[in-house]
Amino acid sequence: MPPTPRPDTSSPTRHIADSHDVIRVRGARENNLKNIDIDIPKRRLTVFTGVSGSGKSSLVFGTIAAESQRLINETYSAFIQGFMPNIPRPDVDVLEGLTTAIIVDQERIGANPRSTVGTVTDANALLRILFSRLGQPYIGPSTAFSFNIAAGQASGAITVERGPGSGKTEERTVTLYGGMCPRCEGMGRVTDFDLTALYDADKSLNEGALKIPGYSMDGWYGRIFRGCGFFDPDKPIREFTEQELNDLLYKPPTRIKVDGINVTYEGLIPRIQKSFLSKDREAMQPHIRAFVDRAITFTTCPDCGGTRLNERARSSKIKGISIADACAMQVSDLAEWVRSLDEPSVAPLLAKLQHVLDSFVEIGLGYLSLDRSSGTLSGGEAQRVKMVRHLGSPLTDVTYVFDEPTTGMHPHDIQRMNDLLLRLRDKGNTVLVVEHEPETIAIADYVVDLGPGAGHDGGRIVFEGTPADLVAAPTTLTGQHLAAYVNG
Repeated sequence: MPPTPRPDTSSPTRHIADSHDVIRVRGARENNLKNIDIDIPKRRLTVFTGVSGSGKSSLVFGTIAAESQRLINETYSAFIQGFMPNIPRPDVDVLEGLTTAIIVDQERIGANPRSTVGTVTDANALLRILFSRLGQPYIGPSTAFSFNIAAGQASGAITVERGPGSGKTEERTVTLYGGMCPRCEGMGRVTDFDLTALYDADKSLNEGALKIPGYSMDGWYGRIFRGCGFFDPDKPIREFTEQELNDLLYKPPTRIKVDGINVTYEGLIPRIQKSFLSKDREAMQPHIRAFVDRAITFTTCPDCGGTRLNERARSSKIKGISIADACAMQVSDLAEWVRSLDEPSVAPLLAKLQHVLDSFVEIGLGYLSLDRSSGTLSGGEAQRVKMVRHLGSPLTDVTYVFDEPTTGMHPHDIQRMNDLLLRLRDKGNTVLVVEHEPETIAIADYVVDLGPGAGHDGGRIVFEGTPADLVAAPTTLTGQHLAAYVNG
């Protein structure tokens, strides 16, 4: 049987693959949506407007973005899916033409206290490579400048085989190049515990001496401390010997058996550091946050000065500037410093780093520094920082979903944000924006206005078309505001 001939892709007629140019929605009923049917153009900038509660977010986030994420999650194994959030299928009859959706909202960036502006935008990664190439003295590869990697060294015997039966045992030393400050473990701060907030010294463990949330004697942690055998649970803590108190507070991870079960015992302080302090403060539950505020004092690390880096990483410099100095600069100043570097051997790297830093300035974030903790950013700042990350991404033909990206911006910065939205579109991406500002509505390729009211009175499409069509026939409240902006 002869093979099926391949279609002639050189033909001037439109290729069948190019026909998938819309996101097709039929019968959308999520939340207050009233059986909506709509075709949204792909690789265009579409703005969704309407009063609060009109159904914009239900259509864009609750239907389109949610289904895209759900379908992507289904490509993973059942084991991996067990660790992912369960996203139910939205209430819609047909949803076709979806691409990978990336949501750029105003949610705070993660809950990791190690996260900084530099780490979430990959600017730190580029700087580490730059210093590993040009820094003097040379101290190692890019990992030597990472505050998330500890330096270490190990030695021992290994067997080297150069052929069948030719094994030879040799002594080898392996060095791990890392830039983490050993004192603060890359956190930039050290902790001081108020022991009176951890336990009541006049009580025994069985009498409920521990004041830490989740450490009651009826719970699992209580059973471990009560049955570990390192101290008498019926003896008041005040009467503990120095060794017993050290075991209670600082003992490193140790395998023990409690009630016939193999478990790992660890002192109170390292356990608290791992379970409570590994999260950003704002991401903690209220009672945990209250305990942390009451029991723990944070101070700048005296060894690294808050830079998170060890002395070796801080010693390597380019033109008298260390990587810690670079991360502490305002991004606008750092961009000028990078621009002053003239080294042909790393020209592509400098161009990439310059592009990332210039994106910060263009979007109105030039006042930030790369070492700023991402947990301290406002919602608007967090959204724009996420946008910087995506502007430098090599991904194309994806769907970017924005939630009111111009909220709280100065009019001058709104224009900058609009330019960046258009740049994302021009890379071949579909850009969906929920927005109220007429400046952003006016630059859209397509506008979808939902309403006419909020809640039960919303959920319908009252207009769809170009901004020019909306201005020419201002039958909706959004149209009237846009016409006033354009003609004003």
